[in-house]
Amino acid sequence: MTGIYMINSLLFVVPCILLLYLAFRDQIKTPRPPIILTAAAVYLLIVLAASRIYLGADTPMKKVLLSGLSQLTGIFIFSAASSYTFSQSFFIITVVKNYSENVLLFSYQIYFMATGRMPEESVRAISYIMAALSLAAFPLICLFYKKLMRPALDYTQSLIIWRLVWVIPTCNSLIYTMVIAPDISNYTSYPGNEFFVIPVFWSMLTFASYGVLLRTIIAISRNAELREKLYLTEIQITAQQKHMRLLQTRIQETSRVRHDIRHHFLVLGNFARNKDLEGLERYLEKASELSFLQSEKVYCDNSAVNALLCYYKEQAEKEHAKIAFQVSLIEKIPVTDTELCIILGNLLENAVEACRRMVSSDRFIWLELSMISGELLMVSVKNSYEGVIHQAQDGAFFSSKMKGRRGIGISSVLSIAEKYHGMSRVEYEDQIFRVSLLLSGGQVS
Repeated sequence: MTGIYMINSLLFVVPCILLLYLAFRDQIKTPRPPIILTAAAVYLLIVLAASRIYLGADTPMKKVLLSGLSQLTGIFIFSAASSYTFSQSFFIITVVKNYSENVLLFSYQIYFMATGRMPEESVRAISYIMAALSLAAFPLICLFYKKLMRPALDYTQSLIIWRLVWVIPTCNSLIYTMVIAPDISNYTSYPGNEFFVIPVFWSMLTFASYGVLLRTIIAISRNAELREKLYLTEIQITAQQKHMRLLQTRIQETSRVRHDIRHHFLVLGNFARNKDLEGLERYLEKASELSFLQSEKVYCDNSAVNALLCYYKEQAEKEHAKIAFQVSLIEKIPVTDTELCIILGNLLENAVEACRRMVSSDRFIWLELSMISGELLMVSVKNSYEGVIHQAQDGAFFSSKMKGRRGIGISSVLSIAEKYHGMSRVEYEDQIFRVSLLLSGGQVS
């Protein structure tokens, strides 16, 4: 095994390790430099040992097995070090391996175009070409991972599709190792032979298919997010419409009472003139039992918030859940009405949904909404639940409505809290789920 061959092997692997670190460093479980460097060094030693054996392999099948073993080693290391599952790690590592295979394939093509013949593995020129291509292509593959791979993984981290999609890059890698790599040395040097188009078409086939796949996954996730936001908006509109209908009813009732109250005063005046105290007492006692205005509960002066609270109180009572609100708001609060309704709507919607899923009758929802020291808004929602709460390594919660997709409601709430320099805490234990927020006035620029 020559020094040039070792350099070529390192040029094949080192960009992959660097790419994985740059794209997924925030997903590393223990991001300590000594641990990361040790893992990378161990993997490099394994790759170099496998490359030495690979060089002497006389059949494509042996090369496939050696390539597969070194790849599996990288997958196990990445899966153990990151928050992703084994199947997701399989997909991530195999795609980056395809990238290095494409760089190597283009290096052979450039050498072939320059010299008219295929190179030996130990040719120094291949090292220079691979280094130049790696530097040129590295920003593109980084962009691919950050703009497509990460969003697709982070939005749908536990989606069942990740158990299957690793097959696509694996098949591509097998075709390269068993068909393309052994045959490229058999091409003759006459101009116009088909080797000129193989790298281009192979690269287009592999990464175009990955791009379409990842964009599809992202689109599905975003469509689900839009549907959930639309659902919440419809709930808020329904609450506002109900509030408007109640206001119209109250206006009509107020007009009627204003008309009827004259008659009550006439009767009272008649009792007073006749000094009929017993009749007056009986009439007042009877009148006190009348409900002139059976208005809805008023929790606060903010009509939008009040309508939302009344709506979810009604929804909770339909689920036979005990619900209580403790609201103390001043006229000026540090968030907009729309953002406060998004916070309350998401939290109360999740709470009602959790109660709906419960088998036990011990269902409850408790909300506290108040201003602290006139500058801080405190929001706390506590509710009962049954089952298991699924939470990702980065703290995100998975949706109970669509398995495998990250929950949108809690994420929206926490993003608003962050916007307002807020403090947030999510706790769940003993079948009680609680979200607490503390929001201040200034927004994060």
